This record gives sequence, structure tokens and C-alpha cells, in this order.
Amino acid sequence: MISNTAVFIAHLNTLFATSVHPEYLPMAGPKNAAKDPEPSYQKAKNAALRLLTYRSRSEKEVERRLKGKYTEDVIDRTLSDLRRQGLLNDAEFAREWREQREKFRPRGPAVIRQELQRLGVDREVIREALSDFDSSANAYKAGSKYAAKLPVQDAALFRRRLGAFLHRRGFQGDVLGQTVERILRELLDPLHGGVDRDEQYD
Repeated sequence: MISNTAVFIAHLNTLFATSVHPEYLPMAGPKNAAKDPEPSYQKAKNAALRLLTYRSRSEKEVERRLKGKYTEDVIDRTLSDLRRQGLLNDAEFAREWREQREKFRPRGPAVIRQELQRLGVDREVIREALSDFDSSANAYKAGSKYAAKLPVQDAALFRRRLGAFLHRRGFQGDVLGQTVERILRELLDPLHGGVDRDEQYD
């Protein structure tokens, strides 16, 4: 026969097992390790850092690449840490994107704006990055390279082809028209112009 003392002890054990806070319960090795978010966070951060080694990225770009592979909490923590470390900064990213375009592949503000929007950059951040954008200078830089391989004997054809080229690259309105006329004048008067026929658009 079970004594009253044994019954009482069993009852205490049941109360302890059901009321004790989880952090005081014994650890259960492999199962607990599988639930630990730390390894997932490290993997997510390493994946993000690998992306950033190729070029700067917008925050949304990194988030999109991590989505579906990691939990939202892990992604949020990763993005927060990268922001804190200065590795993610959409304002700097937008500015750098614009500067790279100006230096290597000039585009109009409309095209650059669309590119940054597709990369998930906020509209206000884009507006600030393009606030002092010189459309005329960029149109001339883009157009002069392309125009160097166009024949100028037929002025109407020259205007049409150069105008279409500049339009595809996001230049519009007065900037487009004035750039076409400026480049045409310089090609017709090479001694006083700035367009170099030897510089071809790549």
C-alpha cells in the first residue's frame, strides 16, 4: 500500500514540473540547439555580407534575398545590425548609384529614379539623391560619345537618331533638344567644338 507521504511527494513533484519556469528546466541537447535562433542569425548575416562584397546594396535588396530562407525576426535583426554598423544606408546607396551612373553610363533623372525605385529605395531618399542632378551635363556626356559615330551630312537624320538615343536614356524636353543642337554644331565646327570623333560610345 502506498503511504500518504509517498502520495504527497508525488503531488509536489507534479506541481514542480508544471509550474517551474522553462529556463530552470534541464537542457535537452539537440532539440534545444535546433530551436536556437543564433545559428540562423549568423547564417543570415553571412549571406548578407557576401552580397555586400560585390557592390553596395539597398536595404530592400538584402531583405529580398534573405526572405523565404530565414524568419522575419532573423531578417529584422540582421538588417538592424547592418544599419548600425553602417553597412546598409539607403541615402548613401542612392547617392553612390547616381554617381556611378554619371561617371560610367550617364542616364537621365527619370531612368535613375526608376532604377532606384526597383531596388526598393524610398521616394524621398531618391528625391534627395537627385536634388542637384545636372541633366544637361549628363545628356551632353552621353550624347557626345554616341554622336561621334553618327554621320552629320544629313542633319535631320542625325537629330532623329541622337534624340532617340538620349530619350531612351531618360533625357527629355528642352535638355534633349538643346543637347542635340549643341553636339551637332560642334561636329560641324570641330575646331571650336568639344566632341571628339575618336571617342566612340561603348
